[in-house]
Amino acid sequence: YVIKNKSEDEERIRSLMELLDKNNIQYGTATGNSKGYHYQNKKEEAFTISPGDLVISASQPKAAMVKVLFEPQSKLEDSATYDITAWALPYVYGLNTFASKQMININYGKQGADFINNNPEDEYGYVIRWQGTSSAKTVAQLLAKGIKMRFSQEPFEVSGQQFDRGSVIITKKGNTGFGNALWNEIAKVCNENKVQMNAVNTGMVQKGYDFGSDLVHALIAPKVAMLTGEGVSSTAAGDVWSFFDNELKYKITLINASDFNRINLNDIDVLILPDGYYRFLNDKESSAALQQWIEKGGRVIAMESAVSQLSKQEWSIIKSKTDDADKGKEKNNEDYSALLPYESRERDPLSNSTPGAIFKVDVDNTHPLMYGYPSYYYTLKMDNSVYEFIKDGGWNVGVLKKENLMAGYVGYKLSPRLKDGLLFGVQDMGNGNITYLSDNVLFRNFWKNGELMFCNAVFMVGQ
Repeated sequence: YVIKNKSEDEERIRSLMELLDKNNIQYGTATGNSKGYHYQNKKEEAFTISPGDLVISASQPKAAMVKVLFEPQSKLEDSATYDITAWALPYVYGLNTFASKQMININYGKQGADFINNNPEDEYGYVIRWQGTSSAKTVAQLLAKGIKMRFSQEPFEVSGQQFDRGSVIITKKGNTGFGNALWNEIAKVCNENKVQMNAVNTGMVQKGYDFGSDLVHALIAPKVAMLTGEGVSSTAAGDVWSFFDNELKYKITLINASDFNRINLNDIDVLILPDGYYRFLNDKESSAALQQWIEKGGRVIAMESAVSQLSKQEWSIIKSKTDDADKGKEKNNEDYSALLPYESRERDPLSNSTPGAIFKVDVDNTHPLMYGYPSYYYTLKMDNSVYEFIKDGGWNVGVLKKENLMAGYVGYKLSPRLKDGLLFGVQDMGNGNITYLSDNVLFRNFWKNGELMFCNAVFMVGQ
Protein backbone atom coordinates (compact mmCIF):
# COMPACT_ATOMS: atom_id res chain seq x y z
CA TYR A 1 0.00 0.00 0.00
CA VAL A 2 1.57 3.28 -1.13
CA ILE A 3 0.40 6.54 0.43
CA LYS A 4 1.49 9.55 -1.61
CA ASN A 5 3.23 12.20 0.46
CA LYS A 6 1.88 15.69 -0.20
CA SER A 7 2.76 18.68 1.97
CA GLU A 8 -0.90 19.50 2.54
CA ASP A 9 -1.43 15.97 3.93
CA GLU A 10 1.42 16.14 6.45
CA GLU A 11 -0.85 16.24 9.50
CA ARG A 12 -3.08 13.44 8.20
CA ILE A 13 -0.09 11.21 7.42
CA ARG A 14 1.44 11.87 10.83
CA SER A 15 -1.85 10.91 12.47
CA LEU A 16 -1.97 7.67 10.46
CA MET A 17 1.64 6.84 11.39
CA GLU A 18 0.72 7.23 15.07
CA LEU A 19 -2.03 4.63 14.60
CA LEU A 20 0.35 2.27 12.77
CA ASP A 21 2.94 2.64 15.53
CA LYS A 22 0.39 1.86 18.23
CA ASN A 23 -0.44 -1.39 16.43
CA ASN A 24 3.19 -2.31 15.62
CA ILE A 25 2.56 -2.15 11.87
CA GLN A 26 5.78 -1.74 9.91
CA TYR A 27 6.20 0.84 7.18
CA GLY A 28 8.97 2.48 5.21
CA THR A 29 9.91 4.21 1.97
CA ALA A 30 10.68 3.18 -1.60
CA THR A 31 11.28 4.55 -5.08
CA GLY A 32 10.42 3.43 -8.60
CA ASN A 33 7.37 2.79 -10.74
CA SER A 34 4.46 0.51 -10.01
CA LYS A 35 0.85 -0.20 -10.83
CA GLY A 36 -2.11 -0.57 -8.52
CA TYR A 37 -5.66 0.20 -7.48
CA HIS A 38 -6.19 3.93 -6.95
CA TYR A 39 -8.56 4.40 -4.01
CA GLN A 40 -9.74 7.77 -5.28
CA ASN A 41 -10.59 6.71 -8.84
CA LYS A 42 -11.35 3.01 -8.14
CA LYS A 43 -9.22 2.02 -11.14
CA GLU A 44 -5.92 0.27 -11.83
CA GLU A 45 -3.33 2.95 -12.66
CA ALA A 46 0.41 3.27 -13.14
CA PHE A 47 2.10 5.51 -10.59
CA THR A 48 5.52 6.64 -9.41
CA ILE A 49 6.77 6.00 -5.89
CA SER A 50 8.58 9.08 -4.58
CA PRO A 51 11.16 9.03 -1.74
CA GLY A 52 8.78 10.60 0.78
CA ASP A 53 5.83 8.26 0.15
CA LEU A 54 4.67 5.95 2.95
CA VAL A 55 4.84 2.27 1.94
CA ILE A 56 3.19 -0.51 3.97
CA SER A 57 3.90 -4.12 3.03
CA ALA A 58 1.19 -6.79 3.20
CA SER A 59 3.96 -9.30 4.04
CA GLN A 60 4.81 -8.58 7.65
CA PRO A 61 4.02 -9.97 11.12
CA LYS A 62 0.85 -7.85 11.27
CA ALA A 63 -0.20 -8.89 7.75
CA ALA A 64 -3.76 -9.87 8.72
CA MET A 65 -4.40 -6.53 10.41
CA VAL A 66 -2.86 -4.62 7.50
CA LYS A 67 -5.17 -6.39 5.05
CA VAL A 68 -8.25 -5.65 7.16
CA LEU A 69 -7.35 -1.98 7.64
CA PHE A 70 -6.31 -1.25 4.07
CA GLU A 71 -8.29 -3.49 1.72
CA PRO A 72 -10.21 -1.16 -0.61
CA GLN A 73 -13.37 -3.29 -0.61
CA SER A 74 -14.11 -5.16 2.61
CA LYS A 75 -15.30 -8.73 2.07
CA LEU A 76 -18.73 -9.47 3.53
CA GLU A 77 -19.96 -13.01 4.06
CA ASP A 78 -23.43 -11.62 4.70
CA SER A 79 -24.96 -8.15 4.28
CA ALA A 80 -26.88 -8.65 7.55
CA THR A 81 -24.03 -7.22 9.60
CA TYR A 82 -24.26 -5.51 12.97
CA ASP A 83 -21.67 -2.85 12.21
CA ILE A 84 -20.18 -0.63 9.50
CA THR A 85 -19.24 -2.37 6.25
CA ALA A 86 -16.28 -0.23 5.13
CA TRP A 87 -13.32 1.18 7.05
CA ALA A 88 -10.31 1.41 4.72
CA LEU A 89 -7.81 3.79 6.34
CA PRO A 90 -7.03 5.79 3.17
CA TYR A 91 -10.67 6.93 3.22
CA VAL A 92 -10.74 7.37 7.01
CA TYR A 93 -7.76 9.76 6.82
CA GLY A 94 -8.51 11.18 3.35
CA LEU A 95 -5.16 10.16 1.82
CA ASN A 96 -4.15 9.60 -1.80
CA THR A 97 -3.31 5.89 -1.84
CA PHE A 98 -2.58 2.96 -4.18
CA ALA A 99 -2.91 -0.77 -3.45
CA SER A 100 -0.37 -2.67 -5.54
CA LYS A 101 0.06 -6.41 -6.07
CA GLN A 102 3.57 -5.88 -7.43
CA MET A 103 6.64 -6.50 -5.31
CA ILE A 104 8.10 -3.28 -3.91
CA ASN A 105 11.49 -3.14 -2.20
CA ILE A 106 10.89 -1.19 1.00
CA ASN A 107 13.51 0.67 2.99
CA TYR A 108 12.45 0.25 6.60
CA GLY A 109 13.47 2.58 9.36
CA LYS A 110 12.44 6.06 10.35
CA GLN A 111 9.92 7.63 7.99
CA GLY A 112 10.36 11.35 7.37
CA ALA A 113 12.32 13.89 9.32
CA ASP A 114 11.70 14.60 12.97
CA PHE A 115 9.59 17.64 13.70
CA ILE A 116 11.91 20.55 14.41
CA ASN A 117 10.65 22.67 17.27
CA ASN A 118 9.78 26.25 16.46
CA ASN A 119 12.39 28.68 17.76
CA PRO A 120 10.72 32.01 16.97
CA GLU A 121 12.43 35.32 16.57
CA ASP A 122 10.96 38.79 17.00
CA GLU A 123 9.04 39.01 13.71
CA TYR A 124 6.16 41.12 12.41
CA GLY A 125 3.99 38.02 12.59
CA TYR A 126 3.58 34.31 12.00
CA VAL A 127 1.15 32.28 9.89
CA ILE A 128 -0.18 28.81 10.73
CA ARG A 129 -1.40 26.74 7.81
CA TRP A 130 -4.89 25.27 8.35
CA GLN A 131 -4.31 21.68 7.21
CA GLY A 132 -5.66 19.26 9.78
CA THR A 133 -6.74 18.52 13.32
CA SER A 134 -3.33 19.47 14.74
CA SER A 135 -3.70 22.97 13.26
CA ALA A 136 -7.20 23.25 14.73
CA LYS A 137 -6.04 22.03 18.15
CA THR A 138 -3.27 24.61 18.12
CA VAL A 139 -5.60 27.47 17.22
CA ALA A 140 -8.23 26.35 19.76
CA GLN A 141 -5.65 26.29 22.54
CA LEU A 142 -4.25 29.70 21.53
CA LEU A 143 -7.76 31.16 21.51
CA ALA A 144 -8.31 29.79 25.00
CA LYS A 145 -5.18 31.69 26.09
CA GLY A 146 -6.61 34.95 24.74
CA ILE A 147 -4.24 35.28 21.79
CA LYS A 148 -5.79 37.31 18.97
CA MET A 149 -5.71 35.84 15.50
CA ARG A 150 -7.17 36.36 12.05
CA PHE A 151 -7.76 34.01 9.13
CA SER A 152 -7.75 34.64 5.41
CA GLN A 153 -10.78 33.95 3.27
CA GLU A 154 -8.59 33.83 0.15
CA PRO A 155 -5.16 32.35 -0.71
CA PHE A 156 -2.25 34.77 -0.37
CA GLU A 157 1.49 35.04 -0.84
CA VAL A 158 3.73 36.95 1.53
CA SER A 159 7.45 36.92 2.36
CA GLY A 160 8.01 34.43 -0.46
CA GLN A 161 5.56 31.88 1.00
CA GLN A 162 2.18 30.71 -0.30
CA PHE A 163 -0.76 30.13 2.02
CA ASP A 164 -4.19 28.69 1.28
CA ARG A 165 -7.64 29.67 2.51
CA GLY A 166 -8.13 29.38 6.26
CA SER A 167 -4.50 30.13 7.11
CA VAL A 168 -4.32 31.74 10.56
CA ILE A 169 -2.41 34.98 11.02
CA ILE A 170 -0.90 36.17 14.32
CA THR A 171 0.74 39.59 14.51
CA LYS A 172 2.82 41.15 17.23
CA LYS A 173 0.87 44.40 16.97
CA GLY A 174 -2.41 42.61 17.61
CA ASN A 175 -1.14 41.03 20.85
CA THR A 176 0.80 43.79 22.60
CA GLY A 177 -0.59 42.68 25.97
CA PHE A 178 1.67 39.60 25.91
CA GLY A 179 4.81 41.70 25.55
CA ASN A 180 8.05 39.84 24.86
CA ALA A 181 6.53 36.50 25.92
CA LEU A 182 4.17 36.33 22.92
CA TRP A 183 6.16 34.23 20.47
CA ASN A 184 7.48 31.84 23.09
CA GLU A 185 3.94 31.29 24.37
CA ILE A 186 2.72 30.52 20.85
CA ALA A 187 5.74 28.35 20.05
CA LYS A 188 5.11 26.21 23.13
CA VAL A 189 1.59 25.33 21.94
CA CYS A 190 2.71 24.83 18.32
CA ASN A 191 5.56 22.54 19.38
CA GLU A 192 3.26 20.43 21.55
CA ASN A 193 1.01 19.86 18.52
CA LYS A 194 3.88 19.63 15.98
CA VAL A 195 2.64 22.58 13.97
CA GLN A 196 4.99 24.86 12.06
CA MET A 197 5.06 28.63 12.62
CA ASN A 198 5.84 30.49 9.39
CA ALA A 199 7.45 33.89 9.89
CA VAL A 200 6.31 36.90 7.85
CA ASN A 201 7.88 40.35 7.89
CA THR A 202 4.94 42.39 6.63
CA GLY A 203 1.17 42.46 6.42
CA MET A 204 1.32 43.71 2.82
CA VAL A 205 1.04 40.64 0.61
CA GLN A 206 2.50 40.03 -2.85
CA LYS A 207 -0.63 38.16 -3.96
CA GLY A 208 -4.08 38.03 -2.42
CA TYR A 209 -5.41 40.45 0.19
CA ASP A 210 -3.44 42.37 2.81
CA PHE A 211 -3.85 41.44 6.47
CA GLY A 212 -6.03 44.50 7.04
CA SER A 213 -8.50 43.54 4.31
CA ASP A 214 -12.15 42.80 5.07
CA LEU A 215 -11.46 39.35 3.56
CA VAL A 216 -9.17 38.63 6.51
CA HIS A 217 -11.49 37.93 9.43
CA ALA A 218 -10.92 38.07 13.17
CA LEU A 219 -11.03 34.70 14.92
CA ILE A 220 -13.23 35.09 17.98
CA ALA A 221 -13.01 32.45 20.71
CA PRO A 222 -16.58 31.07 20.65
CA LYS A 223 -18.53 30.07 23.74
CA VAL A 224 -19.68 26.56 22.80
CA ALA A 225 -22.56 24.56 24.28
CA MET A 226 -24.03 21.17 23.41
CA LEU A 227 -27.45 19.74 24.14
CA THR A 228 -27.39 16.34 25.84
CA GLY A 229 -29.70 14.18 27.92
CA GLU A 230 -33.32 13.56 27.00
CA GLY A 231 -33.72 12.38 23.41
CA VAL A 232 -30.02 12.80 22.53
CA SER A 233 -27.88 9.85 21.46
CA SER A 234 -25.35 9.27 24.24
CA THR A 235 -22.75 7.96 21.79
CA ALA A 236 -23.17 10.91 19.42
CA ALA A 237 -22.89 13.39 22.29
CA GLY A 238 -19.94 11.40 23.61
CA ASP A 239 -18.12 11.72 20.27
CA VAL A 240 -18.37 15.50 20.46
CA TRP A 241 -17.60 15.77 24.18
CA SER A 242 -14.56 13.52 23.88
CA PHE A 243 -13.26 15.49 20.91
CA PHE A 244 -13.46 18.78 22.81
CA ASP A 245 -11.93 17.40 26.00
CA ASN A 246 -9.25 15.06 24.65
CA GLU A 247 -8.33 16.50 21.27
CA LEU A 248 -9.12 20.23 21.13
CA LYS A 249 -8.77 20.77 24.88
CA TYR A 250 -11.33 23.54 24.51
CA LYS A 251 -14.19 24.31 26.90
CA ILE A 252 -17.68 23.06 26.04
CA THR A 253 -20.79 23.43 28.21
CA LEU A 254 -23.25 20.52 28.38
CA ILE A 255 -26.94 21.41 28.74
CA ASN A 256 -29.84 19.00 29.12
CA ALA A 257 -32.13 19.34 26.11
CA SER A 258 -35.18 19.32 28.39
CA ASP A 259 -33.89 22.58 29.90
CA PHE A 260 -33.80 24.43 26.57
CA ASN A 261 -36.44 26.98 27.61
CA ARG A 262 -34.36 27.92 30.65
CA ILE A 263 -31.16 28.55 28.68
CA ASN A 264 -29.86 32.08 28.34
CA LEU A 265 -28.93 31.79 24.67
CA ASN A 266 -27.14 35.14 24.82
CA ASP A 267 -24.37 33.38 26.79
CA ILE A 268 -23.73 31.02 23.86
CA ASP A 269 -22.07 31.61 20.49
CA VAL A 270 -22.22 28.07 19.06
CA LEU A 271 -24.93 25.52 19.94
CA ILE A 272 -24.30 21.90 18.93
CA LEU A 273 -27.24 19.54 18.37
CA PRO A 274 -25.89 15.97 18.14
CA ASP A 275 -27.86 13.06 16.70
CA GLY A 276 -31.16 12.90 18.57
CA TYR A 277 -34.79 13.94 18.82
CA TYR A 278 -35.46 17.37 20.32
CA ARG A 279 -38.92 17.91 21.78
CA PHE A 280 -38.50 21.67 22.07
CA LEU A 281 -38.41 21.94 18.26
CA ASN A 282 -42.04 20.79 18.20
CA ASP A 283 -43.04 23.77 20.33
CA LYS A 284 -43.67 26.93 18.29
CA GLU A 285 -42.45 29.32 20.97
CA SER A 286 -39.23 27.39 21.59
CA SER A 287 -38.59 27.00 17.87
CA ALA A 288 -39.15 30.74 17.38
CA ALA A 289 -36.74 31.52 20.23
CA LEU A 290 -34.03 29.46 18.53
CA GLN A 291 -34.74 31.17 15.21
CA GLN A 292 -34.49 34.64 16.75
CA TRP A 293 -31.22 33.79 18.50
CA ILE A 294 -29.70 32.58 15.21
CA GLU A 295 -30.83 35.70 13.36
CA LYS A 296 -29.13 37.83 16.02
CA GLY A 297 -25.82 36.07 15.40
CA GLY A 298 -26.11 32.61 16.97
CA ARG A 299 -24.58 29.62 15.23
CA VAL A 300 -26.04 26.11 15.26
CA ILE A 301 -24.23 22.91 14.29
CA ALA A 302 -26.84 20.22 13.60
CA MET A 303 -25.66 16.63 13.22
CA GLU A 304 -27.33 13.54 11.75
CA SER A 305 -31.02 13.22 12.73
CA ALA A 306 -30.97 16.74 14.19
CA VAL A 307 -30.60 17.89 10.58
CA SER A 308 -33.75 15.98 9.64
CA GLN A 309 -35.72 17.55 12.48
CA LEU A 310 -34.52 21.06 11.67
CA SER A 311 -35.44 20.54 8.02
CA LYS A 312 -39.08 20.37 9.10
CA GLN A 313 -38.98 23.84 10.66
CA GLU A 314 -40.66 26.59 8.65
CA TRP A 315 -37.52 28.70 8.78
CA SER A 316 -35.17 25.98 7.52
CA ILE A 317 -34.21 26.07 3.84
CA ILE A 318 -33.24 22.42 3.48
CA LYS A 319 -35.65 19.69 2.50
CA SER A 320 -35.24 15.91 2.63
CA LYS A 321 -35.04 14.13 -0.71
CA THR A 322 -35.72 10.70 0.76
CA ASP A 323 -38.94 11.82 2.46
CA ASP A 324 -40.21 13.20 -0.83
CA ALA A 325 -39.30 10.00 -2.64
CA ASP A 326 -41.30 7.97 -0.14
CA LYS A 327 -44.28 10.33 -0.27
CA GLY A 328 -44.26 10.30 -4.06
CA LYS A 329 -44.79 6.56 -4.31
CA GLU A 330 -48.27 5.71 -5.47
CA LYS A 331 -49.95 3.06 -3.40
CA ASN A 332 -51.27 0.09 -5.34
CA ASN A 333 -53.80 -2.20 -3.67
CA GLU A 334 -52.57 -5.03 -5.87
CA ASP A 335 -48.92 -4.62 -4.90
CA TYR A 336 -47.99 -8.01 -3.46
CA SER A 337 -44.45 -6.94 -2.54
CA ALA A 338 -45.73 -6.14 0.95
CA LEU A 339 -46.63 -9.79 1.51
CA LEU A 340 -43.34 -10.89 3.04
CA PRO A 341 -42.61 -14.15 4.84
CA TYR A 342 -41.81 -13.89 8.53
CA GLU A 343 -38.32 -15.33 8.00
CA SER A 344 -37.41 -12.22 5.93
CA ARG A 345 -38.09 -9.84 8.82
CA GLU A 346 -34.39 -9.05 9.34
CA ARG A 347 -33.05 -9.29 5.80
CA ASP A 348 -35.67 -7.40 3.77
CA PRO A 349 -35.17 -4.00 5.49
CA LEU A 350 -31.53 -4.13 4.38
CA SER A 351 -32.59 -3.30 0.82
CA ASN A 352 -33.43 0.21 2.05
CA SER A 353 -30.44 0.68 4.34
CA THR A 354 -26.70 1.25 4.53
CA PRO A 355 -25.11 0.10 7.81
CA GLY A 356 -21.96 2.12 7.15
CA ALA A 357 -20.63 2.59 3.62
CA ILE A 358 -18.07 5.07 2.29
CA PHE A 359 -19.12 7.68 -0.28
CA LYS A 360 -17.13 10.32 -2.10
CA VAL A 361 -18.55 13.80 -1.52
CA ASP A 362 -17.82 16.69 -3.89
CA VAL A 363 -17.02 19.75 -1.79
CA ASP A 364 -16.74 23.50 -2.24
CA ASN A 365 -13.41 24.15 -0.55
CA THR A 366 -13.76 27.90 -1.06
CA HIS A 367 -16.36 27.84 1.74
CA PRO A 368 -15.07 28.02 5.34
CA LEU A 369 -16.72 24.68 6.19
CA MET A 370 -14.27 22.95 3.86
CA TYR A 371 -11.07 24.94 4.42
CA GLY A 372 -8.11 22.56 4.40
CA TYR A 373 -9.75 19.95 2.15
CA PRO A 374 -9.19 19.07 -1.50
CA SER A 375 -12.18 19.10 -3.85
CA TYR A 376 -13.59 15.95 -2.25
CA TYR A 377 -14.27 14.32 1.13
CA TYR A 378 -14.94 10.69 2.03
CA THR A 379 -17.96 10.29 4.29
CA LEU A 380 -19.15 7.30 6.31
CA LYS A 381 -22.86 7.03 5.50
CA MET A 382 -24.96 5.16 8.03
CA ASP A 383 -28.49 6.16 7.03
CA ASN A 384 -30.59 7.12 4.03
CA SER A 385 -30.58 10.88 4.67
CA VAL A 386 -29.89 13.12 1.70
CA TYR A 387 -31.32 16.60 1.09
CA GLU A 388 -32.37 18.79 -1.80
CA PHE A 389 -29.79 21.25 -3.06
CA ILE A 390 -30.10 24.67 -1.42
CA LYS A 391 -31.42 27.08 -4.02
CA ASP A 392 -31.31 30.34 -2.07
CA GLY A 393 -30.16 31.59 1.32
CA GLY A 394 -27.32 29.15 1.85
CA TRP A 395 -24.49 27.07 0.46
CA ASN A 396 -24.21 23.55 -0.93
CA VAL A 397 -20.83 22.75 0.58
CA GLY A 398 -20.77 18.94 0.32
CA VAL A 399 -22.91 17.09 -2.23
CA LEU A 400 -23.38 13.56 -3.51
CA LYS A 401 -23.27 13.04 -7.25
CA LYS A 402 -23.62 9.93 -9.37
CA GLU A 403 -21.38 6.84 -8.98
CA ASN A 404 -20.13 8.04 -5.60
CA LEU A 405 -20.06 4.77 -3.61
CA MET A 406 -16.44 3.93 -2.79
CA ALA A 407 -16.75 0.91 -0.47
CA GLY A 408 -19.25 -0.95 1.69
CA TYR A 409 -22.81 -2.23 1.45
CA VAL A 410 -25.83 -0.21 0.31
CA GLY A 411 -29.25 -1.79 -0.19
CA TYR A 412 -30.36 -2.05 -3.83
CA LYS A 413 -33.51 0.01 -3.19
CA LEU A 414 -31.61 2.78 -1.41
CA SER A 415 -28.64 3.01 -3.76
CA PRO A 416 -30.43 4.89 -6.60
CA ARG A 417 -31.63 7.51 -4.12
CA LEU A 418 -28.22 8.35 -2.63
CA LYS A 419 -27.15 10.72 -5.36
CA ASP A 420 -27.65 14.29 -6.58
CA GLY A 421 -28.27 15.63 -3.10
CA LEU A 422 -26.86 17.62 -0.18
CA LEU A 423 -25.02 16.13 2.81
CA PHE A 424 -23.18 19.17 4.22
CA GLY A 425 -24.52 22.69 3.92
CA VAL A 426 -24.73 26.08 5.59
CA GLN A 427 -27.83 28.25 5.89
CA ASP A 428 -27.38 31.99 6.43
CA MET A 429 -30.00 33.45 8.79
CA GLY A 430 -29.68 37.16 9.55
CA ASN A 431 -26.38 37.57 11.41
CA GLY A 432 -26.13 33.86 12.26
CA ASN A 433 -26.20 30.53 10.52
CA ILE A 434 -26.91 26.82 10.72
CA THR A 435 -24.31 24.26 9.70
CA TYR A 436 -25.93 21.00 8.59
CA LEU A 437 -23.76 17.88 9.02
CA SER A 438 -26.06 15.04 8.02
CA ASP A 439 -23.36 12.37 8.54
CA ASN A 440 -21.34 11.77 11.70
CA VAL A 441 -17.98 13.40 10.98
CA LEU A 442 -16.63 12.36 14.41
CA PHE A 443 -17.68 8.70 14.32
CA ARG A 444 -16.16 6.84 17.32
CA ASN A 445 -13.08 9.07 17.30
CA PHE A 446 -12.13 6.92 14.29
CA TRP A 447 -13.24 8.91 11.25
CA LYS A 448 -10.23 11.22 11.40
CA ASN A 449 -10.80 13.10 8.14
CA GLY A 450 -14.05 14.58 9.46
CA GLU A 451 -12.48 16.27 12.45
CA LEU A 452 -11.24 19.27 10.49
CA MET A 453 -14.72 19.85 9.02
CA PHE A 454 -16.17 19.89 12.53
CA CYS A 455 -13.49 22.36 13.64
CA ASN A 456 -14.30 24.54 10.66
CA ALA A 457 -17.95 24.55 11.73
CA VAL A 458 -16.97 25.61 15.27
CA PHE A 459 -14.24 28.17 14.57
CA MET A 460 -14.46 29.33 10.93
CA VAL A 461 -18.04 29.34 9.67
CA GLY A 462 -19.75 32.66 10.30
CA GLN A 463 -16.74 34.43 11.80
